[in-house]
Amino acid sequence: MKNFRLINVEREKLVSITCDDCGNNYDDPIDIQGFLIMNLLGGYGSIFGDGSKIQCDLCQHCLKKNLGQFLRVQSPE
Repeated sequence: MKNFRLINVEREKLVSITCDDCGNNYDDPIDIQGFLIMNLLGGYGSIFGDGSKIQCDLCQHCLKKNLGQFLRVQSPE
Protein backbone atom coordinates (compact mmCIF):
# COMPACT_ATOMS: atom_id res chain seq x y z
CA MET A 1 0.00 0.00 0.00
CA LYS A 2 1.23 3.45 -0.87
CA ASN A 3 0.60 6.30 1.54
CA PHE A 4 0.88 9.89 0.40
CA ARG A 5 0.90 13.30 2.01
CA LEU A 6 0.93 16.77 0.51
CA ILE A 7 4.16 18.73 0.77
CA ASN A 8 4.94 22.33 -0.08
CA VAL A 9 7.72 22.79 -2.61
CA GLU A 10 9.42 26.09 -3.29
CA ARG A 11 10.15 26.89 -6.92
CA GLU A 12 11.39 29.89 -8.81
CA LYS A 13 8.84 32.02 -10.62
CA LEU A 14 9.81 34.38 -13.42
CA VAL A 15 8.67 37.87 -12.40
CA SER A 16 10.50 40.08 -14.91
CA ILE A 17 13.02 40.08 -17.75
CA THR A 18 15.50 42.78 -18.73
CA CYS A 19 16.21 43.12 -22.44
CA ASP A 20 19.89 42.63 -23.24
CA ASP A 21 19.72 45.30 -25.96
CA CYS A 22 17.63 48.24 -24.73
CA GLY A 23 17.97 47.48 -21.00
CA ASN A 24 14.24 47.92 -20.33
CA ASN A 25 12.81 45.71 -17.61
CA TYR A 26 9.46 44.04 -18.34
CA ASP A 27 7.22 42.55 -15.66
CA ASP A 28 3.90 42.29 -17.54
CA PRO A 29 3.22 38.65 -18.57
CA ILE A 30 2.07 39.82 -22.03
CA ASP A 31 5.38 41.63 -22.58
CA ILE A 32 7.38 38.68 -21.25
CA GLN A 33 5.54 36.38 -23.65
CA GLY A 34 6.90 38.44 -26.57
CA PHE A 35 10.57 37.94 -25.61
CA LEU A 36 13.06 35.92 -27.58
CA ILE A 37 14.83 33.88 -24.90
CA MET A 38 17.82 32.10 -26.38
CA ASN A 39 19.88 29.40 -24.66
CA LEU A 40 22.35 27.52 -26.84
CA LEU A 41 25.46 25.46 -26.39
CA GLY A 42 28.38 25.95 -28.72
CA GLY A 43 28.91 22.76 -30.69
CA TYR A 44 32.08 21.19 -32.00
CA GLY A 45 34.08 23.84 -33.84
CA SER A 46 31.74 26.66 -32.76
CA ILE A 47 33.11 30.18 -33.17
CA PHE A 48 31.94 30.73 -29.57
CA GLY A 49 33.92 27.76 -28.27
CA ASP A 50 33.06 24.11 -27.83
CA GLY A 51 30.45 23.69 -25.09
CA SER A 52 30.16 27.44 -24.43
CA LYS A 53 26.82 28.69 -23.11
CA ILE A 54 25.29 31.30 -25.42
CA GLN A 55 22.38 33.27 -23.97
CA CYS A 56 20.36 36.29 -25.01
CA ASP A 57 17.04 37.85 -23.96
CA LEU A 58 15.51 40.34 -26.42
CA CYS A 59 12.19 42.15 -26.09
CA GLN A 60 9.96 42.03 -29.16
CA HIS A 61 10.88 45.60 -30.12
CA CYS A 62 14.62 44.88 -30.15
CA LEU A 63 14.03 41.54 -31.85
CA LYS A 64 12.29 43.35 -34.70
CA LYS A 65 14.93 46.11 -34.78
CA ASN A 66 17.88 43.70 -34.87
CA LEU A 67 16.53 40.67 -36.74
CA GLY A 68 13.35 41.91 -38.41
CA GLN A 69 14.75 41.67 -41.93
CA PHE A 70 15.50 37.97 -41.37
CA LEU A 71 12.22 36.99 -39.68
CA ARG A 72 9.42 35.20 -41.52
CA VAL A 73 6.21 36.39 -39.86
CA GLN A 74 2.97 34.62 -40.71
CA SER A 75 -0.42 35.87 -39.54
CA PRO A 76 -2.78 33.25 -38.09
CA GLU A 77 -5.41 32.04 -40.52
